[in-house]
Amino acid sequence: MAMMMEGKTSMLDGILDEMRTENRKQVIHCITCVSRFSASIADKRDIGGHYERLFKSCRQRYQGDGPTGLLLVYPQHCLHLVEAPWEVLHAVITDLRRMGSEGGLLTDTRLLCFSSNIDQRLYPQWAHRVLNLPTLAKGESYQTNEPIEQTVASSLENLYKLGVHLSKLQQHQLKVTMDGLIEKVPDYLLQQDVLEYFLACSELNTPQQFLQAYCAPTHVLLDREIVWPLPVRLFPYDD
Repeated sequence: MAMMMEGKTSMLDGILDEMRTENRKQVIHCITCVSRFSASIADKRDIGGHYERLFKSCRQRYQGDGPTGLLLVYPQHCLHLVEAPWEVLHAVITDLRRMGSEGGLLTDTRLLCFSSNIDQRLYPQWAHRVLNLPTLAKGESYQTNEPIEQTVASSLENLYKLGVHLSKLQQHQLKVTMDGLIEKVPDYLLQQDVLEYFLACSELNTPQQFLQAYCAPTHVLLDREIVWPLPVRLFPYDD
């Protein structure tokens, strides 16, 4: 069965092919996702090194520009925004699915947004920072009457404002701000109870659901196409 799926194209493959025909050298997309740290992780700072190795592997396998974005490491969660070509984002999402199923560093991931063919990158580079915050108290939860779409939109707006702010800084200012995000730009950072709220929302896709919805072949294989020998009508004429 696996051999019969080779050569099939997905909906996303079709969209990317259309964009390539428009002579665009590099098509950049953006994903934003929230994850929970696995209970087995010893040092949450290891997640930064994990993604540095993943992106290094992508640079060796794929041509084109590398990723930009921001990985924020909270006491119990991490929030990751990545701007990159599709091949890199596919590697990130596939890796998240693997970690969730095999007990890796991250689990319970939810994708907040996938933005296709963004006009320009928002973040000047890819970086990760650990936020020294108190751990979310047990039983503390985010309360809202807004639909999940509104909460996601508000959170993405904050991340957009953060990216705009960082993109305007000089190199020495950027490092100072990145090392003191809690003090410099507290209003742009998502609260921990909001991240926990996202992880509990079934409306948001998991990595597995995303890959199944957008990367599975669009060709529907009928039962009669996998029967051998092919069925033959003995009497092709009508009585």
